[in-house]
Amino acid sequence: MGMFDEIKCEYPLPEKFKFLQNKTFQTKDFYNVMDEYTITKNGKLVRQKFKYEVVEEKNRPYFGTPEWNKSPFSKMIGSLKKCIDKKEMIEFHGYIRFCTVVSGNFYEFTAKFTDGKLVKISPVELPKWKSKVERA
Repeated sequence: MGMFDEIKCEYPLPEKFKFLQNKTFQTKDFYNVMDEYTITKNGKLVRQKFKYEVVEEKNRPYFGTPEWNKSPFSKMIGSLKKCIDKKEMIEFHGYIRFCTVVSGNFYEFTAKFTDGKLVKISPVELPKWKSKVERA
């Protein structure tokens, strides 16, 4: 699937999809660099800005194990920790498509923003595919 960004939707989803409210969705409508966005309860789009902090060697996963000295990569694993730096309000204008998979079912939505304010979230109607037997 490649790179993507993530969206959490605090804004109420359509009633039929309330069970997806706390899920993390994916989108390819931004920069696709694993950024994290939130559609707030107030209908604003916010991007989480992160910074990375160095983790002390004694707190890394392989410290004190036989693997620690076998490979320089073992010492690098867990060497950085992602920390929220600040939240940035995005004055977005246009449409964002975002999707998730739950229990093998695919769900997709479109969020319409006008001048930085959410106007509407709508489910995307996906085509019903028929098997070869049903088409015959």
